[in-house]
Amino acid sequence: MNATGDIRSLLASSRATIVADGIRLSASEVLERAETFGASLLDQGIQPGDRVALQLPNGLDAVVSLLGAACVAVCTVAVNTRYSTAEADDLIARSGARRVSPPSEMSGTGRAAGATDLIDAPFVVFTTSGTTSKPKMVLHHQRSIVEHAHDVVSRFGLSPEDVVLIALPMCGTFGLTSLMGALAADATVIVEPFDAEATATTIEQERVTCMNGSDDMFHRLLETGRDLSSVRLGGYARFNSSLTDLVERGDQAGMTLTGLYGMSEIQALFSLRDPAAPASERCRPGGTLTSPDAAYRIVDGELQVRGPSLFAGYLAEGGDIIDAELTGRHLDDGWFRTGDLASADDDRTFHYESRLGDVLRLGGFLVAPEEIIEVITSLPGIREAQVVAVERPAGTRPVAFVITEDGTEAEPEPIIAACRDQLARFKVPIAVITVPAFPITDGPNGVKIRLTELRDLAAATLAET
Repeated sequence: MNATGDIRSLLASSRATIVADGIRLSASEVLERAETFGASLLDQGIQPGDRVALQLPNGLDAVVSLLGAACVAVCTVAVNTRYSTAEADDLIARSGARRVSPPSEMSGTGRAAGATDLIDAPFVVFTTSGTTSKPKMVLHHQRSIVEHAHDVVSRFGLSPEDVVLIALPMCGTFGLTSLMGALAADATVIVEPFDAEATATTIEQERVTCMNGSDDMFHRLLETGRDLSSVRLGGYARFNSSLTDLVERGDQAGMTLTGLYGMSEIQALFSLRDPAAPASERCRPGGTLTSPDAAYRIVDGELQVRGPSLFAGYLAEGGDIIDAELTGRHLDDGWFRTGDLASADDDRTFHYESRLGDVLRLGGFLVAPEEIIEVITSLPGIREAQVVAVERPAGTRPVAFVITEDGTEAEPEPIIAACRDQLARFKVPIAVITVPAFPITDGPNGVKIRLTELRDLAAATLAET
């Protein structure tokens, strides 16, 4: 296959097998269904360049609708399947999209005529996962998606012999990027919603070799105790810093887990740790750049990146044009400011540490919370931990939240003493609060902990003492 092109050409040249909703189809059969769906959109008066909103769980309808809209240069606004009606309505209104029925409920008049310039046609709008403001609308053209798909094939070593499981929703970059890479590799592609037991069964029965997801997803799979040893590559993003032994647990189960990095603006699978490296290296988020044409730099601690997988810009309210002002705040001369704290391993490999907004500013220094979390979770009886910073009269100080193995209240003093022994004084928590669970946001790319709520709880708890 060519490393550049459009979505329809990628699918037309693919020899992949797609398995969804209990049906096995060749790529050519999926293309035929996709073109019929595209024709149906044109029948309804939808024009190339228009946007349609799709809110579908992983399945055949999701695959066909995404690819079918692309065949006629219609852009898909990928609505998070977990959005409430109000959230979905707000996104659809802001994006200027039109709701359409899924392919199983539509019929077209025949194959749609191909658009003349699909490569630079808008393909998909992802939404970011911000919790303090409305999600930004991230626009990708077909070129960036297809070029990145081919880079993923090379970096991840995908081949026609692979069986790739797409378990995260395709309304997010994690699910969609994995799908496109599998199609470009001519692999067998299994598309289904994630459920720990059902997904583990699929891995066993289909002998899945590759899958990508969040650390929490792999944690739940390993807890099933099922045979996951067919997975030669499980690329995972770190959202829960308490899951420090995930790679070692995977090794014990015969499942090779490897840290990676990505986000909506630069697509998932932007970088990957070496799957052949020892567990101590594979557990580090970040990795070596996927595309040979990508680059990164660290500016004042912030990771900045560029490359062919980069987005076209943020969609403006109403969806007619790129929001130049908003895009310009994050994109400068081809460099995207990620808002992430990172450090360099070498000129092609970096280590992701945390979101800059999550960094603790303690004692005049920037401190990654993982540094304190690692000490706490090494203690007996502590299953998970999170650390936030709170303002105190003497300055900003850390507060730790823990979940114990047996659900009982943790004794704060031994935890604080251990931190005092191993960390600088300004990094030692002034309080340890036991909680039954952390507040989370379950989005299309994985589970993320709502640190804002923990900060509020820490402040309220300290105010009572």
